[in-house]
Amino acid sequence: MNSVTDTYLLLRAFVDELARCGMRAACTSPGSRCAPLVLSLAEEERLECFSHVDERCSGFFALGLAKASGLPVVVTCTSGTAAAELLPAAIEAREARVPLLLLTADRPPELRENGAGQAIDQLKLFGDHAKWFFEVGSHDASAERLRWMRTLASRAYWTTLEGRPGVVHLNFPLREPLVTDEILPADLSGRPAGAPYVRRAPVQASTDAAPLREILAGCTRGVMVVGRDERSSAGDALALGRAAGAFCSAAGWPLLADPLSGARRGDAAIAHYDALLREPRVSSSLEPDLVLRVGDLPVSKPLRTWLAGLADARQVALDPEGAWQDPASVLSDSLALDPTAAISGLQDDLPPTEEDWLAGWRQLDELAAEALHGILADGELSEPAVAAELGVLLPEDATLFVASSMPVRDIETVWPAREDPPRVLCNRGANGIDGTVSSAFGAAAAHRGPTVLLIGDVALAHDIGGLLAAGRLGLKLTIVLLDNGGGGIFDFLPISQAGGREIYTRHIATPTGLDFARAAALYGLSHERVADVHGFRAALERALAHDHSSIIEVHGERSANVELHARMWDAVSKAISPSAGAATPPA
Repeated sequence: MNSVTDTYLLLRAFVDELARCGMRAACTSPGSRCAPLVLSLAEEERLECFSHVDERCSGFFALGLAKASGLPVVVTCTSGTAAAELLPAAIEAREARVPLLLLTADRPPELRENGAGQAIDQLKLFGDHAKWFFEVGSHDASAERLRWMRTLASRAYWTTLEGRPGVVHLNFPLREPLVTDEILPADLSGRPAGAPYVRRAPVQASTDAAPLREILAGCTRGVMVVGRDERSSAGDALALGRAAGAFCSAAGWPLLADPLSGARRGDAAIAHYDALLREPRVSSSLEPDLVLRVGDLPVSKPLRTWLAGLADARQVALDPEGAWQDPASVLSDSLALDPTAAISGLQDDLPPTEEDWLAGWRQLDELAAEALHGILADGELSEPAVAAELGVLLPEDATLFVASSMPVRDIETVWPAREDPPRVLCNRGANGIDGTVSSAFGAAAAHRGPTVLLIGDVALAHDIGGLLAAGRLGLKLTIVLLDNGGGGIFDFLPISQAGGREIYTRHIATPTGLDFARAAALYGLSHERVADVHGFRAALERALAHDHSSIIEVHGERSANVELHARMWDAVSKAISPSAGAATPPA
């Protein structure tokens, strides 16, 4: 056999083994050097292969697909800067703990550092953002090497999932010729009955609630804070939310749940903590003696500030993946416990709780909800109003992908408590806006129900090439576009007052000036502009009924948005003040 046949035999065994382990999706992008990898993946019937023109879009699409499915996704590309384009997605995957397997094609050693084209240093290209890097040598397809290749595939797959999920990077130096027309002989190197060559069950976090029960004993003013939790919700999006809601309701604990957790449900859920904790008198009076933290820290800055200032409260994290979400260094205990199982295990031995502790929180939450509704219910279409509408209108089987910056903050502020909330995803590992469109299309590829993206104009422009997935891959995504002429979040920050308005607008806010109707037409999406709440509701209903991707565009002004948020916070402050008849928070 010649060397190219050996290459394809080895890669066929490698890909077969990935499928045996459980891999079900791959993302490819064009190139010559990567042809053996691409063809081997595309010819494997157990893998759904998604073809992308742009490697950066491919990486983020895989990220969204892995988030939504909970399974690793393969990404392959050709050599040179094509491989470097995967770095942003690798960083987000590392920070958000998303399993990805990156397979980069490379020039062989004799074509490196001597002027050969499309050759860069790809060894450990992603640095510490990859859990494991390995350069795969070129070998003959002997029985020993086929076994080795299967073991390598097994190790790569299980490593993406084990412990803290993340990125594995394998670099494949491939020599010409890169294609063959030979019919490959049968491969008998795999285990019988389609079993993985090496099965490595991921280590399960402890489900023993005894250590947690001991910590909770004696606390009388407990609070549970639940942030983004994508892994446990991938298999059962309701499990953690049900457990958290049931425990807090039974124990009389306030439940402060970020919508990204899926746990903002039940009669103990305090939906408007972001607004409440902006009021210093309230935030200082609602001090617990114990905080149980699950998942990542929520997006809300007022909540983070409040947690950082709880000097006398014991703060305990359930952190089976070792994420160490504690920038303020206030945790006293970090337990490697499975959150759903551990919280469920507390139901029969509830800690004592101070009378009216939860009732005080709930009354304030109701007052905040009424105040916010009074500001947003006038029919005017604004960014917070859109977020609030999505919180009510999206069905339980929907997935909402939210862009970072203002959209995810508005969702946290106004999203209601529901017994049947849709799933909410966001790239909150590194908190960037890059790749948001592609990630949302990746989530749509893994999800059978409707998928909606809430995004601003700058983030859409940043990843506008991701719209190509609508037509090329036949995917349906409803995009709700908030076009306020630039990066609206910066108007809330001190930088908006520095350097003069013209410099600020051009270099920080960066309005794009794009006509997104033309962008929609270019990429084959339908487009509709809406001007009021009733129009938005009707447009969303139409878009969800379509069989194709679409953009619903909502126009706004950055300055008006800042003013609206100020009125929202002022209304809440007045509503919960004693002079307005609000109950005095528990002492």
